[in-house]
Amino acid sequence: MGINAPLLIDRIGSEADLFLDRDRDRTESIALHRHPHGELGLIRRGHIVTATEQARWMIPAGQAYWVPPYMTHGGDMAGVDGCRLYISASLAQALMPSEPAALTATPLMEALMSRWERDLQAPCSVRPIDHHLLAVMRDEIESNLASPVLLPMPRHALTRAVLSEWARHCEEKLSLDDLASKCGLSRRSFTRRFNTETGLSPGAWMQIARIIRGCQLLAAGLPVTEIALMLGYESVTSFVTLCRAHTGFNPTTLRQKI
Repeated sequence: MGINAPLLIDRIGSEADLFLDRDRDRTESIALHRHPHGELGLIRRGHIVTATEQARWMIPAGQAYWVPPYMTHGGDMAGVDGCRLYISASLAQALMPSEPAALTATPLMEALMSRWERDLQAPCSVRPIDHHLLAVMRDEIESNLASPVLLPMPRHALTRAVLSEWARHCEEKLSLDDLASKCGLSRRSFTRRFNTETGLSPGAWMQIARIIRGCQLLAAGLPVTEIALMLGYESVTSFVTLCRAHTGFNPTTLRQKI
């Protein structure tokens, strides 16, 4: 099992240009944190529901992700096998994208990460070959951006806290008036601010949150009918329809992918 990323970087310090950590059947919740290295992760099995201050999204097996240096992030890992390459801020600024990304993992990405897994047994300074490998990886990143189920987070601090807590389980039935009250706003002010900050209505936002939570429950092995009822859908058909609309797959097929 990999070491918690913030602890890993605290232990090693910020001097290393590159270091690699491996995950083996890792299930863990990692609080929001930031560090001076960029993080390039590859998920071979399991999934991560990752979070930044701006959004939450799911990264299933067969995908990868990039988080630039100093970006606040965290997430929930479930049965993850994979690896993470940490890249110093100076190296990332010169050779890697400046924005976070979810990626479709290609055979070339897998080969590059496997090369670093083989070579990087300890934190190290960048080697000449790494400049070439990172340049190739950047090309792969820019050519293979994925379209994850994305849940944009409100900017208003209390609203973000209330919705983040609700989205962890999505089981509490809340009306629009309930949400507005929890956020200390009138219904009208809450709706207007929410639409402005997320680009979604509260109802549409909650549907996406339920789909992400449904994916987690599918991965945990719960029956589709039980998941639909837990998440407050009126019928299994409603859950299946929305799952297909947001992910492109019905729940049974999606379970095999996560």
